[in-house]
Amino acid sequence: MAQYKYPTHIVETKSWAFDQDWKPGQVVRNAGIYRCTTCGDEIVVDKGAAIPKSHHEHTLLGPVAWKLLVFAQKHPSGG
Repeated sequence: MAQYKYPTHIVETKSWAFDQDWKPGQVVRNAGIYRCTTCGDEIVVDKGAAIPKSHHEHTLLGPVAWKLLVFAQKHPSGG
């Protein structure tokens, strides 16, 4: 499970970005932490990068699918 220390650096949002499931090999729109909807494993993926195809497999649990858990956003001031 993703963890954080400083709640002032995390903002809750209802963004549609958190609703899409991603399959291995698909290119993501947002940099961030992605969570496997089947087993709960988490990975970090850069914006414009593909979800790894060989990160892990499930033999009995079902297909591997990822959902955005936390996305990283560049501050408007560039800092």
